[in-house]
Amino acid sequence: MSHSLFNIAVRYQTRVQQWMESIAEDLHPSHQEDEELVRRASFSVRNGAVRALSYDPYEHILEAKVQDVSPAIVSIHLVEEQITCSCPEKRLCRHCLAVVFSLYMQKFSLSEWLQEWRLKKSEQLSLLANERTPESWNAIVQSTFNAVSGDWSWKERYYIDNSINQMKQKLKKFMPFEREWQPLYEVYTKTMLLRMLFDVSEDMNENLFRATIQTDIEDIQHQLLNLSSKPRLFSADPFYDALVMHVRHIAYELETMADLRFNLFHAYWVILLTEKARREQEFAYLNDSKNLNHDLFRALFCLLLKKPDELKVITDRILPSDMPEWMHLAKLAKEQDDLASLTIILHAMRPHIFEYVNSHLSAWNRSVFVSKLYALYKFIEMPDAEREQLFWQFGSFGVRAYSDFLIDQQRYQDWVALHHRFGSTLDYAESCGLKTVLQEAPETVLPLYHVLALTEVRERNRHNYKQAVRIWKKMKSAAKKSGKTEYWNNYVSELQAKYRRLRALQEEIQKGNLPL
Repeated sequence: MSHSLFNIAVRYQTRVQQWMESIAEDLHPSHQEDEELVRRASFSVRNGAVRALSYDPYEHILEAKVQDVSPAIVSIHLVEEQITCSCPEKRLCRHCLAVVFSLYMQKFSLSEWLQEWRLKKSEQLSLLANERTPESWNAIVQSTFNAVSGDWSWKERYYIDNSINQMKQKLKKFMPFEREWQPLYEVYTKTMLLRMLFDVSEDMNENLFRATIQTDIEDIQHQLLNLSSKPRLFSADPFYDALVMHVRHIAYELETMADLRFNLFHAYWVILLTEKARREQEFAYLNDSKNLNHDLFRALFCLLLKKPDELKVITDRILPSDMPEWMHLAKLAKEQDDLASLTIILHAMRPHIFEYVNSHLSAWNRSVFVSKLYALYKFIEMPDAEREQLFWQFGSFGVRAYSDFLIDQQRYQDWVALHHRFGSTLDYAESCGLKTVLQEAPETVLPLYHVLALTEVRERNRHNYKQAVRIWKKMKSAAKKSGKTEYWNNYVSELQAKYRRLRALQEEIQKGNLPL
């Protein structure tokens, strides 16, 4: 059948060439629908989906079948250049285009035609790149995005990640030659690309994009620092205005990945958009919206514009799920030496800590979160009763922080009781300040060492007996420091008597030279 197509293509060679020229003029690679149409038609041809069914040499009509999800029948009048398809598409469809492509490739190179057709987009984008306007840079990113994102809906994450990297490489090709424009181009195009990824993730599984978006936001933070350190170009003002609009769209108008949207918003308004007038204008815009979902964004401006009274009103509406973002704001208040705002935020967070730590955090992240949070609480004044309540909110994940507090308060007996309560291991107790307690109040740690050693003995094996003797040596040092020599020697004698039948333990005790 391919031979039949070849004969037909030879007979109507001039007509087919003219038809392809018309197609090249009517379709443009910068238009997403056109590029998708050509891409899918060429895919059908390369996969052998086009098959000639019949040919009438007198009427010059070729009928062909294009194998698709639903097979399509295409009828083509080769003289009058008329073509119809059985599919419901009203304009030129991929099935009709695939038949024309099949005829063309019988005599000519379809790959060369496609390459030349796509060059039109590169030429147009090169012209746009030199215009130095937000609109032209928007068009570059939009066109680059459209070129590879058409069939994401059925692709896996690894494919999407790879195609996003392709976009970034293509965008670099249009970077301005002038060095002073390059940092702004990188920030602008990456932000525009992020906007498009956020938009797409609203309609798809956000997990396909979360890791890439998170990494890109971290990269943008570094790029914003670089851009903010450069002299600002006078002609760059329209780009800054456009960036505000892009960030505004991502932050206020979308719902997916709220934490990442806030991180991007935070980076822009803290690092780059530092003019007071611009911040006040954005704060007014937010207040006019009267949307409670924008509270975190309002709180950021309350910090940046020093509005503690308005911040207090917002913090009354804190939600446990927003705790990481509020901790970001607390860190910002600390960096700005704004202890009044830091106090407002941390007092408002306190009632929600227990629920957030136990219901919203994975087990392996809880201790890290609590430690970082308590590091902020250290900077504000709190009555001891409230601070004790804070440690109750931390629960078992706040043992390290509570240990530091008790040591600062010189409450060594309470420190020991805390580690008895939570059954701390020797290594964990030492990481929480056991050596400090041993130095300051050695007699208080004797019961803790005793419990830890007996825990090892109960395992009844040589390795644990050695561990028990190691702990008893530390206990011996504590007894010596506290002047309890007689008590210690009696203790060792009682151990030897109690465990006289455990020969391996007796041997380890002898090796350890425990008596004073």
